[in-house]
Amino acid sequence: MPPYLGNLKSNEFHDLANEKAQCQIAEILTKKSFVPDTVEQAIAEGFEPCFFCIGTFADLGLSPFGPAIASPADLAGEDQGGGVVFLEWTYAADITAQKIAFDVFSSPDPLDPFRTLRAGNIKTPLALLAGFEEGGHHYFTVIARRGSSYSLPSKILALSIQPVQSPVVTPPGGGGPPAPPSGLGFPFQIDGTGGVYAQGGDPLLRGKILQLLLTSPGERVNLPEYGTRLRDLVFDPNNDILAATTEFMVNRALQRFLGDEIQVDRVGVQSEENTLQVEIVYVRKADLRMERLRIGLPIP
Repeated sequence: MPPYLGNLKSNEFHDLANEKAQCQIAEILTKKSFVPDTVEQAIAEGFEPCFFCIGTFADLGLSPFGPAIASPADLAGEDQGGGVVFLEWTYAADITAQKIAFDVFSSPDPLDPFRTLRAGNIKTPLALLAGFEEGGHHYFTVIARRGSSYSLPSKILALSIQPVQSPVVTPPGGGGPPAPPSGLGFPFQIDGTGGVYAQGGDPLLRGKILQLLLTSPGERVNLPEYGTRLRDLVFDPNNDILAATTEFMVNRALQRFLGDEIQVDRVGVQSEENTLQVEIVYVRKADLRMERLRIGLPIP
């Protein structure tokens, strides 16, 4: 028989070697229960000791908040433009083994950094946060947690975020929206007349996005920094870290090389079995139309 038993209804755990009548162990065993291996594990999962068979936290010489959890360190970040902020930090313990998750908070007031929960239950030491279109000075902090136990917050990070400028719309009678540009179609091909296939409007823009995402840095001799490492990621393990890294990389590349033509609304990345799904939602600056592009990358 295991040494301890947790009652999911009362959120108490019991010492089976010191069972008392008040514990009602037989009744607990007829229902879904939790079986911790140690007292520390039970407390880390948010259970409290049974007063009758174990005693109080003071009797155990423990804190009701469980074992100490290290605070996130080295919090750093930058404004990605378009109301998006990238944050990263370090953590001393093994995040997976310790079942650590992170909560990210921000506020325009340095005296109240916990005003807004920007992202919760993050399983990786980085975050890409949207919703800062108004810009200004913002203050960020990160907390680590395990179950119902929380760490002390990280040091506060101050960032100055540039506001998003609204696209200029041509008023009625003022010449109308600019004509969509024309360019080489993607992929490159010959049309029915024997000439080079050309595209315009959104098909041309989608082709530019695909070229950017599928070009590896260094392939273009005169612009070696053009492209992303998206194709190289097929050799990386398919997990949350890969998804977060891809989201950051794609967002930064689009804003750098296609920022004059599109306004990136969001980049979504999701790992689905052996495929990394990348969805890009953007606004065409030529006519303020919102478009969506989704591609899937097979991952072995």
